[in-house]
Amino acid sequence: MLSWTVPSVGQWFVSAEGTRWWFDSGSIALDFAYTGSMGTNPLWERWHAPEDMAQWLEERFGVRFRVTASDLAATKRLRDAVAILVTRAAAGEAFPPATVELLDDHAARPDVAPQLGRDPRPTLDQVLAGLAREAVVVLRDHADRIRECAAGDCQVIYLDTSRSGNRSWCSMMRCGNRNKVRQQRARQKRSTK
Repeated sequence: MLSWTVPSVGQWFVSAEGTRWWFDSGSIALDFAYTGSMGTNPLWERWHAPEDMAQWLEERFGVRFRVTASDLAATKRLRDAVAILVTRAAAGEAFPPATVELLDDHAARPDVAPQLGRDPRPTLDQVLAGLAREAVVVLRDHADRIRECAAGDCQVIYLDTSRSGNRSWCSMMRCGNRNKVRQQRARQKRSTK
């Protein structure tokens, strides 16, 4: 797990129609995967340049990194591996061994050592190792709670962290609200007949 800080989970998305909505993925590892494409969704690439990745990491972890083009490329490989595995988990499919190996290799790298007297400054590799470990924990211990949104026209994947384990929507602001509107219209239509 990410031991030096507890990053916030969730991020703002903008739909193809231009609607801005908050998406709580349930895990920083899924937030990480959603900086690119996931599942059958169109590309949602947020990291077009090293600066984009540096900004995302700073927003999540409070540390500014100098990110190179090779850092960006390597991080995208890890991110894409997490996306593949999470998508497979949501579909109940087996994990590709090479993808598991890539994730496990990153998760095995050193973490930030906890310290009492000073705030540790993690390296980029340590942050990525923490993200990989978070993904391993989610995929190993909570794969049964990785779900796809119940809306028929949405393929967003999330980790259901609700106490009851019955979350249906990627976001109440988006799909949950659209479903409530459809149900209300159907009730009104039935009552006018």
